[in-house]
Order: sequence, then C-alpha cells, then structure tokens
Amino acid sequence: MGVPLLAGAGALPEQRMREACMALAEGLGQRLQHHGVGESPQQLLSEIKPDSLVRLSGDPARPLQQGGNWLEALADWRRPLLLLVLGEPGGGIAGAAAAYTALCRELGVPLVGLIQIGGDWDIQQRRRDGLPWCGWIPAASHPDHDLAVDGLVQDLRRSTIRARATAVG
Repeated sequence: MGVPLLAGAGALPEQRMREACMALAEGLGQRLQHHGVGESPQQLLSEIKPDSLVRLSGDPARPLQQGGNWLEALADWRRPLLLLVLGEPGGGIAGAAAAYTALCRELGVPLVGLIQIGGDWDIQQRRRDGLPWCGWIPAASHPDHDLAVDGLVQDLRRSTIRARATAVG
C-alpha cells in the first residue's frame, strides 16, 4: 500500500485545502506534490512513486474529457485515498462526505478514510456519522492545530503499518 493521495470530497476552497495538506505533509515529513483534476490520471499515476504524497486539487468525481474520472482511475490503479471534508462551525459537515464515501465504495477506491478540515471537531457526531474518519486538521490559528495534526499523523502511520503487515501476512 502506497502513501494515500489527498483529494477533496468535491471541490474545496484552494487555500483551505492547501494549508491542511501542507500541515499533513510537514507532520509526515514528506514533500507534497500538487496536481489538478484536469491532468491525465493515467499519466500522473504511472509517473508518481507509490510513496509520493500528492494533493489533487478540484473535484475527483468530475467527468474527464477523455472519459472516466479520477476516482475511477484511483480504483483501477489501487491507489489509496484520503478524502478531505470541510467542517462547519458547530461541528456539522456537508452531505458530500457520505456521498463521496459511498461513491468510493461503489467504485472500489481504496479509501483510507476522511479528514475534516476546519470547523469544529465534534467527535460524538463523527462517530454517529458512521463514516471512516481519520481525524481533523483545524485552522492553523486554532489552539489545537498542532495537537490535532500530530494525532492524525500518528494514526495514519499506524494504519499504514497495519496495512503493510496485512498485505505481507
């Protein structure tokens, strides 16, 4: 299992997504590559290494001119995916989180989970969602930013180690 590709559950505000992905890359100690959904998934996925951390800007379910979409390509290439979801004040999230999770399951995308960016983190509500939440990246100015990113990075490292052990054993 390679490093998950980072994409939004729909088109997310560029600056918010970039900041969250940069914080995650810094926490993981990796260089982040930035690409857009307008690029050819086949070409990009054939060129990037499995251990590259890649942020995909735009809506990964948007139909491509040559047919298909990025989610279908990720399923075909078995490239793991982390979906980023905008959080809302009060702890709510848009229905896109559930819709994209269902779409990934339907297409066979190896979805590692969802990461909430910004908004208020309501752990009880996230548990009730029944979605595969990995954690939260609050705004850089939030007092819990560093703690939340560190916890997320540790959880992602543990899940990657478990996935590798499962693949080997």
